[in-house]
Amino acid sequence: MGNDENKKNPDELRVRNVPGSRKVSYKEGAFIFQEGEAGNTAFVVLSGKVEISRSVDDKTIPIGVVNVGGMFGEMALIDDCPRMASARAVEGWLEVLVISRRVFEEKLETADPFQRALINILTKHVRTLADKLAKLETQVS
Repeated sequence: MGNDENKKNPDELRVRNVPGSRKVSYKEGAFIFQEGEAGNTAFVVLSGKVEISRSVDDKTIPIGVVNVGGMFGEMALIDDCPRMASARAVEGWLEVLVISRRVFEEKLETADPFQRALINILTKHVRTLADKLAKLETQVS
């Protein structure tokens, strides 16, 4: 094996599939999910980028970008609420690892009860802040 095979590409995350997960690709512009949908999966970006956006007063407001190695869609699994935002592939092809609710919940069950409570509190804070941010963005634009 040459040294080149062992070098990491910062634009790609290599993972092996585990039971309850699968790899999926999306072309640029494709929605992974849309705001308001029920959420039964979380996603890890293996390559590409995801834009997270909210819809406020019939305007689409970008609120963030998820890069390689980042996770998105997890909040709906934590608090069992509808998707708080839409996720769309941007800047070329996107490959994600799709994580099932079952796998996600198994991982959370092994966490300390204090950590689980803290995760729930932080999730509520993120939802509240995302609402405020989206409303401010519409006032500025």
